Amino acid sequence: MTFKSVKMVVLTAAALLFGLSSLYSYNRDLDVVRYVSATIKTVGWATSELESEVLKFDHALTALLAGTRNEEHVQLRFELLWSRIDVLLKGVENRPVREQSGVTPMLHDLLAQMERWEDRVYELDVDNPAGTLALQQELVPYRERVREINVDSFSGSQVWQQLDIIGDVRQRSTLYLAGLLLSGGLMLWLLMRENRRNRYLAFHDMLTGLPNRMHFYQLMTQALNRVERQQRKLAVHMVDLNEFKAINDSLGHDVGDRVLKVVSSRLRLALAGKGKVARLGGDEFVVIQPYDETAQAEQLVTYLLTELAGDIRLPDGCLSPKASIGTSLFPEHGTTMVELLSHADTAMYYAKHNPKLSSQIFEPGMDERRLRSQKLAVALQLAIENDELNLVYQPIFHLKSGAIESLEALLRWHSIEHGHISPLEVIAVAEHHGLAHQLNQWVLFTACRQLRQWQRLGYDWLKVNVNISPNIFMSGELGSTVEAALLRTGLSASSLVLEITEDTSLWDTASSTDNLCKLRDLGVEIALDDFGTGYSSFSHLRQLPVNKLKIDKSFVSDLTTDPRAGDLVSTIVRLADSLDMSVTAEGIELQEQRDRLQQLGCQLGQGYLLARPMAADQVPDWLVQDQQRYTPAG
Repeated sequence: MTFKSVKMVVLTAAALLFGLSSLYSYNRDLDVVRYVSATIKTVGWATSELESEVLKFDHALTALLAGTRNEEHVQLRFELLWSRIDVLLKGVENRPVREQSGVTPMLHDLLAQMERWEDRVYELDVDNPAGTLALQQELVPYRERVREINVDSFSGSQVWQQLDIIGDVRQRSTLYLAGLLLSGGLMLWLLMRENRRNRYLAFHDMLTGLPNRMHFYQLMTQALNRVERQQRKLAVHMVDLNEFKAINDSLGHDVGDRVLKVVSSRLRLALAGKGKVARLGGDEFVVIQPYDETAQAEQLVTYLLTELAGDIRLPDGCLSPKASIGTSLFPEHGTTMVELLSHADTAMYYAKHNPKLSSQIFEPGMDERRLRSQKLAVALQLAIENDELNLVYQPIFHLKSGAIESLEALLRWHSIEHGHISPLEVIAVAEHHGLAHQLNQWVLFTACRQLRQWQRLGYDWLKVNVNISPNIFMSGELGSTVEAALLRTGLSASSLVLEITEDTSLWDTASSTDNLCKLRDLGVEIALDDFGTGYSSFSHLRQLPVNKLKIDKSFVSDLTTDPRAGDLVSTIVRLADSLDMSVTAEGIELQEQRDRLQQLGCQLGQGYLLARPMAADQVPDWLVQDQQRYTPAG
């Protein structure tokens, strides 16, 4: 039973208990009122009957004197009076009468007197008026006492006290009843409010207030029925934040929650009656949009991406969330909710793992490619565990002298089942299926172990460059992973260069700086890879503790054909010099490109013109030739 259910049961039980206790108290008071009222009536009736019998006996004596009644009538009235006294003295129902002040003594006195009169009553004779008159005179005091008691039973202080009790009890009972009605109404209102709240919580996400998965299924069913009746179309947009897990891991769940709230608010405002949005869980949102023309769905996706990309202010800086959106269309891509959601999720998967895309509309054949990704993930897991991956090494040269400065480790995987898998696909599969950390560990350890072997051959000046996955960088685990690899292999930290892309390091400047500073404190060098293609600014670059910049090969390839490419390279070189950084040009394939880079002041370079990536067992031959021709760079 959930907490909400327990809470409802407790509230209901409390309401029932209070209602029952109030009803019980009310009935108890009514019983008191009935008892007191009955007592008053009983006392009044009993004393009236007693006075009536006394008066009837007195009247019988008067009638005997007048000759209108005989002795038998007087004896009958005498016996009835005696019987009445006996009943009042012994009957349980007459206990309230006896409890009245002065009643019991008077009854005992009167009974004693009746016993003394008994023989005289049965000796009365119509011809002896003196005996009758004497008996009547003796009856007068008792008649007056009975009269007083009878009058007190209706107007005495005890009666008034009992009437006050009745009034007080009735007033209290009325208050009980009013309290019962008021509290019952309040309890009913609380139960209704709690029921509404529980229903809201059952169908809405607590963090963002958006409809949750259960509510979304209802909205989706309603939307499908509506567009079918209206002969319209429906778009399902699956929205997912890039690297959200890394935000949670590196910046904390408070920041992650704030990002989710802001994103939810932006989605809600961006739709503004154009559709509905729900949070399915984590950083996954879904938008349903009725539309008439396909262009409307495409325009909404573009608008959502623009709205979501705005900076989110944090205590330590700003963060710009990046989202990927996958879209499926009804009825083109499916007619059921399951089909549409599955295809939108597949399209989102492709948008998320294609650096050139932020959105993707579902296309036939994507399911097969996604199935391939899942199969590759299983195979990659086994390949990592069984050490079936491979690293090749591409030398980085001093352009001026031609000497080798370091080697870049490049991942290769040839699967028996799937054949050759490109490095980009390997990395995409690893990051999507949670294998990035294991893959980075394997690459780091393997590259460091291999370099240590070469250093033992006498090439202790040699360094190795290792590309780092954004996933492990943002998770905050990179420092401990690097330390573990250096410790296991015995490699000096100064021999390791970590290559990190611009997008990786600039999610949050403060956090990135902290992560990089920890690595620099170890003695590891940091290279900013593919510089010029990301989103870094000069101010960001100034704050990051980077040793090297690597110019993307797209600029190098245009050096001989586009003067602006040369200007950009020249600017990057001068910028690096001012920040005490070295510059490496990637993708040198022509001698003209190498010559131009040297003219622009670029110190280091790599590419097919200089050397292709090679297996580890081929590297020593290059190192021997390099050592024979040049003095080792140190």
